[in-house]
Amino acid sequence: MRPKGRIPPPARIDHAAALRERLGQAAYEGAFDHEPVAWAETEEPRRERYRKIGDAVLAAITGHGSGERGDFAVSSIYGYATQKPYVNIEVSISPMQASPAKAREMALMLLESADAAESDAVLIGYALDALGLDTSGAAQLLNQFRSYRAKKLGKAAQSA
Repeated sequence: MRPKGRIPPPARIDHAAALRERLGQAAYEGAFDHEPVAWAETEEPRRERYRKIGDAVLAAITGHGSGERGDFAVSSIYGYATQKPYVNIEVSISPMQASPAKAREMALMLLESADAAESDAVLIGYALDALGLDTSGAAQLLNQFRSYRAKKLGKAAQSA
C-alpha cells in the first residue's frame, strides 16, 4: 500500500562529509601499527581530531587552503598496450568551480586534446605500417611531431 500525501525526496549524499570521514579514518588507522580501538567504536572527540588531520592533509595536497580553486589540465596520450588514443584529464580537486569563460576554455582544451589524440594515433599507425618503424621508433617520431605541433600551433587554449 502506498502512503498518502507527499513523499519526501531521497536523502542527499553529503560527499564532502563522507570524504572528511574517510580521510579521518585513514589518518587514524595510519597513526597506529594496530588500532587500539576500531574507528567505529572510537569516541567522537577523538574521531573529530583525526578528521581535522585528514582535512589538513587534503588542504596541503590540493592547495585548497591557499585560496586556489583547482587546476584542470588535459593532454593527448597514446596507449601502446591498447593501441588506442586517449585524452588524459587531470583535476586537482573535486568539486571545483569555474567561471563561464574558464568552462569554455576547459571544453576547448578537451576538444583540442581529443583531436590531437586521434592524430597521434593515425601518426603511430602510419609509422608502424607504412614506414615500418618499431614501437620505439614510432614513439620517437610521435614526440618529434608533438614538438613540431606545439611550435607551429602554440599553446592549446589561453587561460581565462
